[in-house]
Amino acid sequence: MVVVGFGCKPPSRQTEDSPGGAGKGGQVGGSGSGGQAGAGGMQAGGSGGSEAGGSGDSQSGGSAGSQSGGSAGTQSGGSGGGGGQSGGAGGGLGGNQAGGAAGGGNRTGGADGSAGSNGTGGGPATGGNRTGGAGSGAGGGAGAAGGQGGGSGGAGGTAATGGSTGTPSCTDGMMDGTETGVDCGGSCPACPNYKINAPNLKNNAATGCSGGPGFMCTRSMVFSPEFKQAANDDWGGTGDPPFVYGAVGHDLDSGGVDKSSGNTCCQCYQLVFVSTSDAVSGLPTPKPMIVQAFNTAAGGGKNFDIYMATGGEGANTAGCTAMYDKYPSIGQPSNGGIRVINYSSQCSSTNKYSLASVSSDTCQGQIAADCKTLTTGSSASNQSTSQMSCIEANQPESMYHLNWKVRAKRVECPTNLTRVTGCKLASQGLPQADPTAKDDASASSYASGYTTTTMQDCCRPTCAWATNVSQSGSSVDGSYGAFYTCDKSGNPS
Repeated sequence: MVVVGFGCKPPSRQTEDSPGGAGKGGQVGGSGSGGQAGAGGMQAGGSGGSEAGGSGDSQSGGSAGSQSGGSAGTQSGGSGGGGGQSGGAGGGLGGNQAGGAAGGGNRTGGADGSAGSNGTGGGPATGGNRTGGAGSGAGGGAGAAGGQGGGSGGAGGTAATGGSTGTPSCTDGMMDGTETGVDCGGSCPACPNYKINAPNLKNNAATGCSGGPGFMCTRSMVFSPEFKQAANDDWGGTGDPPFVYGAVGHDLDSGGVDKSSGNTCCQCYQLVFVSTSDAVSGLPTPKPMIVQAFNTAAGGGKNFDIYMATGGEGANTAGCTAMYDKYPSIGQPSNGGIRVINYSSQCSSTNKYSLASVSSDTCQGQIAADCKTLTTGSSASNQSTSQMSCIEANQPESMYHLNWKVRAKRVECPTNLTRVTGCKLASQGLPQADPTAKDDASASSYASGYTTTTMQDCCRPTCAWATNVSQSGSSVDGSYGAFYTCDKSGNPS
């Protein structure tokens, strides 16, 4: 798609979009080893060895139940589910040893006991709920043979089921667990204070794309901590906002979603995702977005160029290398940056991309690793926000880092969205965004024929100059009248 970099009169550029990561699935848990037999008399089963679970959060497997000649205990699975531990039922004084995958051999008991019944294998161990859980876990090994006069060996445990697919708590776009905000607080990073001083409307800093100190702020990236909290605050504070917030390059579509004159600076739009324009089958459509225009000369009036980390530099290749210490070259400058369709060996199967192939641990792991090569020593916040924007926009359930066909409607900007960006227009009598319009059918009254692409060139955007915003043809708030400009360290002004 044709998109353009930042600046007062940015040159046109080509760009496409790219992908984001999901947590790894749990590994298959092993079965614990059986306990040693006691000397003479009845054998008490020892505790099973703990087994490490998934490669994400390690979870130890449960201990096998102690057996004294009775039915075998069940070993609970680890994060990817460990196999059940089998145990043979014991006979009399010469009882069987509890069978495990590494069960001990027969021991000589006391006097011969009567024959014991067959032991029952451990029941299925269900894996923990983790991202991309591994497949079925291996069943427990068969129980050891019974001792003198003992019963026959126990049956092997049933194979464990893998963990169900999900997203780690700190990147799932909801307030859950110990969090005090959406993906923040508690066990996650601290929640940001996004309500800061109004932007400096007389800031004339030159763009970083031409050697100046002015850059686009990462706080306005898709999935920034600031945007997540603002969306939650604007939509009832339920912890699961109906929209994802973003900033876009968009040109005036006179006769379409836009008015007939001026420019698009600081206008807001609700985008409802219909289908991807890229060759990836089976993907779910992501949540609707509310986006605000921050850049012009950005690919035409029928396109929305979404700002996200490693989204594609286009023609302006000097900004991001000036803002970051290391900036990944994958998919740059004009192929959308880090996104699944730039990873044929890791993210496709027989050269075809599908929900299964882009959700695989191999694909998501490689994308996450490459996103984390985006680094800067100037700002820990810039680095973490950028890395997570890159990863989350490539997750299967929120893959904004592809090109999409969308329905669009111009709406009033939500209050707290404008507190993140710095730009607020006076009320235009437009409708509010509609949370019930979330797919093609429910948004049938919205305008069709629109598309999205992705970008990040790091330059100071058109709408960071108050003079450009004043030419939008709309009344502008006297204080919040332009997008924030940030320095290399991420300080907004």
